[in-house]
Amino acid sequence: MSTSTHEPGEHPTAVDALAAIDAQQDRTARSLRPSPLGMFLPWGLGYLVGFGGVWLAIRGVLPDGVVPALLAVAAAVPAVSTGITLGRSNRGLAGPSRRIRTLVGWTWLLGFAALCAINLRLTALGVPGPTLSLIWSGSALLVVGLLYLAGGALGNHGPQYVLGVWTLVTAVATVLVGYPSNFLVLALAGGGGFVVLGVWMHVREHR
Repeated sequence: MSTSTHEPGEHPTAVDALAAIDAQQDRTARSLRPSPLGMFLPWGLGYLVGFGGVWLAIRGVLPDGVVPALLAVAAAVPAVSTGITLGRSNRGLAGPSRRIRTLVGWTWLLGFAALCAINLRLTALGVPGPTLSLIWSGSALLVVGLLYLAGGALGNHGPQYVLGVWTLVTAVATVLVGYPSNFLVLALAGGGGFVVLGVWMHVREHR
């Protein structure tokens, strides 16, 4: 549908041209933006299945032997989905934009590598299991929340910033509720936040 306000037979004005350029830029940005369903929905479901499974096992609803398989699938499927989604969106990028995407990916990788190194050292020092569970859940969500806050702020992307705030709130909640309820908070609040954001952004972009 044309954005022009001029009468038939008249030449487009500078305002019409600028409006057309803005519309094209918006369409291009949308085409290069990763699919919200591919980015957020798998992680939300992974949280629900993985951490929900741990909580159910602790409550005696599921056998303990099922938990490692659930956690492996809950981590592998979202990681693969994210990789595919980012790979598709990166096809149209070049130069600084592609470099920024690459640096962001390395930021996530390095952040979690440092997190694992620190927490594994605490594990080796003999920190009690319930306390260690709170450290892992709280610190992991802290890193995720801060990275989403930074991404949302630098990319001027409000939904991503809101997800960062929600993730930080969830991180605090996992520590406050204690073990083993922290796994339920991870599943419902952490996973639910990803699912709601992914579905909401998908619906918004396809209106």
